[in-house]
Amino acid sequence: MLNWKSIVKGMAMGTVETVPGVSSSTIAMLMGIYENLIEAIGNLTSKRWKEGIAYLIPIGIGMIGGFLVSVLLISYLLEHFMQPTHFLFIGLVIGMLPSLWKNSRQEAKGSFRFIHSVLILLAFAAIAATRFLDQSGVATMSDLSVGDYLFLFASGWLASTALILPGISGALVLTILGVYYTAISAISEMDIPILLAISGGILAGVLLTSKLIRFLLKRFTLVMYSLMIGMVGGSIVVLYPGFPGGFLSIVVCVAALGAGFFIALFAGRISRRQQARPETVKAA
Repeated sequence: MLNWKSIVKGMAMGTVETVPGVSSSTIAMLMGIYENLIEAIGNLTSKRWKEGIAYLIPIGIGMIGGFLVSVLLISYLLEHFMQPTHFLFIGLVIGMLPSLWKNSRQEAKGSFRFIHSVLILLAFAAIAATRFLDQSGVATMSDLSVGDYLFLFASGWLASTALILPGISGALVLTILGVYYTAISAISEMDIPILLAISGGILAGVLLTSKLIRFLLKRFTLVMYSLMIGMVGGSIVVLYPGFPGGFLSIVVCVAALGAGFFIALFAGRISRRQQARPETVKAA
């Protein structure tokens, strides 16, 4: 029987797929399932593949539903209420940072040192800097060669980091690489060769990168959490839509910011309660 809680968490992850600057892995951290998710993906290429599939199926179902909600609702909000929507997500990000900080110390059973502060700042700067990169993309690619398909595969691989690392947007990665509009065109026109190249890169990247991330989380816990805290914090800069104009607009944006902040705090409390009763990969 499917775990409805996992489906709901998957929906929360799927709803941010059309939101710039927020990755589904960031929401997975907010929901308290990030490490279990990474482990389950890694299990797909091991003898425990059945456990991985059992854990990922309800989350995947939720993500599909959440993506549909995102296309219909979030896209509408971004088009008609762009600033309040962005401030809502900024509030979510700010509100999850305290929980992320506490979780890191609990998992590592240690304290942050100076080097970890440096890593936080570097990761913050790296993600924040993507706001200032040229995101105009390029014209849709046509008459593709074998080398072009290999490039699309590599682009999908790099974009898959958005599913693994918090603070990174897959759409932003594709845009920076200049293949975003090619991918969008391929989806609308059902260009199977292009879709296979990009999705193949995403699948390979998720399966292999998850193993690396899981190893690093276990071996260098504080270092990895430092980088993740910095990346999540840097996404605030990417999300910032500019200062709202007009008193009413300011009030609405502040209210949205506060709502996001308290939602994240509430979700963080639920996450800590669940960590007191550890959720295993088998429990889906």
